Amino acid sequence: MTEQLFPRAPRRMRQPRKDTLRDELARAATTIELQRAEIERLQQQCRQSWWRRLILRKAA
Repeated sequence: MTEQLFPRAPRRMRQPRKDTLRDELARAATTIELQRAEIERLQQQCRQSWWRRLILRKAA
């Protein structure tokens, strides 16, 4: 049995500061931009014909 007659209500989690949220949002936006560029590059690579990909691979 608990020592208190009426147990204390659970504490609410504190909300992060606005500058922390802004930094996190900026990092997420940067990650999204990099991933979008990578996806576009891969899609462009897949659209090339097989012989062009072969030539580019040999040149690199």
